[in-house]
Amino acid sequence: MNNNNYKIRWFYLVLASAAMLLGGIIYSWSILKSPLAEEFGWNPTQLALNFTITICSFGIGGLVSGITSKKLSPRVRLIIAAILVFLGYLLASRVTAGGIGLLYFSYGILGGFGIGILYNVAVSTIGEWFPDRRGLTSGILMMCFGFSTLIFGGLAGSLIAMPGFGWRKTYLLLGVCMAAIVFVFGLFIKRPGPDFAIGKASPDASKASPVSVVRDYTAFEMIRTSTFWKTFIALTLMSTIGNSAISFAKDFAISTGSAETLAIAIVGILSVCNGFARICSGAIYDILPLRKTQYFIAFVMVLAPVVGLLAIVFSSKILGILALLLCGFSYGLNPTTSALYPKLFFGEKNYPLNFSIMNLTLIPTSFVATLSGIILTKTGSFLPVFAMLLAFAVIGSLSLLSVKEKK
Repeated sequence: MNNNNYKIRWFYLVLASAAMLLGGIIYSWSILKSPLAEEFGWNPTQLALNFTITICSFGIGGLVSGITSKKLSPRVRLIIAAILVFLGYLLASRVTAGGIGLLYFSYGILGGFGIGILYNVAVSTIGEWFPDRRGLTSGILMMCFGFSTLIFGGLAGSLIAMPGFGWRKTYLLLGVCMAAIVFVFGLFIKRPGPDFAIGKASPDASKASPVSVVRDYTAFEMIRTSTFWKTFIALTLMSTIGNSAISFAKDFAISTGSAETLAIAIVGILSVCNGFARICSGAIYDILPLRKTQYFIAFVMVLAPVVGLLAIVFSSKILGILALLLCGFSYGLNPTTSALYPKLFFGEKNYPLNFSIMNLTLIPTSFVATLSGIILTKTGSFLPVFAMLLAFAVIGSLSLLSVKEKK
């Protein structure tokens, strides 16, 4: 690799990481929803539905980005994403008591769709620049996306509580900042040229991959394989744990005895675990055999809801905090898997689209967050919620372990 290529790819990674760091604010919903509940009296089910809409739009935005990746440059798609995010948060900042539909459309559809485009472009394009460090770079990007709640979620919570600022200005500020960094990222980013090569690193790059790619699959060929469906089902079920926990993290912490200030801090620490797990899993995939990585992921996925159930049964604040941190860590193991498996099992050529299809696991997963809200509203207890999540974790883990390396 020539020196210019080496420098520019790290510059792109920095820009992408900054954009992903801000884009991950969608996982701060348990903090951002609080003033809406207080001011408008919207119940947990109504607010959980907005999170579901956001995640569904996020997945669809990534899919559209993948479909158009061969016709539209990363720059064009990112500029579109910046516009959508800005409009989404601008309109969300103007929501009124009778306007929950506007919240769903603005924050949920526009904002989620725009961030979905960003996510797809960042992961797929940066991946082209780092064929020798697939797991590490995917992990860095996923980590930044997960750390957003810690940095900007906590900041947003402070701004919302600040007299004279409030949630409306906070929403607007988030929209402006996200749109700005995504726009700047779009101005600079481009795909590697035909002369791009990783030089001496190339022979070693394959050693980092846990599987050997047989050939490039089209999207249609990919979805006809059992490997795709086993992975899709596994990621869908296993993601329900962290996805649901994110939507009710603050409320669960309070229910197990944490003060509100501690509960908000726990939401931020949960994002640290989420982000750390993303880079950790990326490094693990580069180092360990696929099978050992799968066992590790499955163990953590099952452990998280088990500890959650114990926290409820024994009314333990410590176990409650530990359960949420494990939920965050377990959730962070999934994005790197969904980013790497399409490339490792189905090839490089159609990766942007194949990755976006795999990432659609977020859509069925997001409905579980709404279902959790419904169960919580009707029963007033987190016990049946965590029992459901444990069942999903066990089935999902078994499905993941059935995905085997190609010989």
